[in-house]
Amino acid sequence: MPWYIVRHADKEPGDFYNPHLRHQDQPISLKGRQDAQKLCPFFAEKQISAIYVSSYQRTRQTIEEAAGQLQLEPLVDARLNEIDNGCIEGLSDAELHHDYPDIWIAHRERKYDFRFPGGETGAEAQQRIISFLIEKLPQHGGDNIILVSHDGLIRLLMCYILNLPVFSRWSFRVDTCGVMEISYQREFNAWKLVRFNQACL
Repeated sequence: MPWYIVRHADKEPGDFYNPHLRHQDQPISLKGRQDAQKLCPFFAEKQISAIYVSSYQRTRQTIEEAAGQLQLEPLVDARLNEIDNGCIEGLSDAELHHDYPDIWIAHRERKYDFRFPGGETGAEAQQRIISFLIEKLPQHGGDNIILVSHDGLIRLLMCYILNLPVFSRWSFRVDTCGVMEISYQREFNAWKLVRFNQACL
């Protein structure tokens, strides 16, 4: 029962502020669409039973062609949303340093968890994806499913599976359209990392 966690495809630059999300909600770019097409052959023979996406349009756009091929409708679950970085979204390094010096130091040191001003801590964001796993495991325990999410949340999931502190997330890189594969080991009551940041060529 592999579960596949996909980072969204490359996104368009520019201002796409969504007041409902309180953040930018960029669509995927032309490069993103080209990369997303490669997910179709990757998932074609995998007997997927469900697809979940975050509230951001780029996650649905990333998987829409593969979902059509699989004849599945992606389901939106806000627990797959990116870490809420609150007021610092869009700030340059210089602005962050000036406006939020404590956050700047914490971000640079990467030795402890911290709260983004007006947003979440790493632990709070991680708890969202953990609650998703706990809820969906009884529903899809023997199935192959796809989750389409975001860089930061995927790295927090990696920390959870490897039993690492949340600030260790800075040690991982997730490429756009990179695929993480996990499976649940019932005999150990634990998740197993099968593959990380796999590219669909």
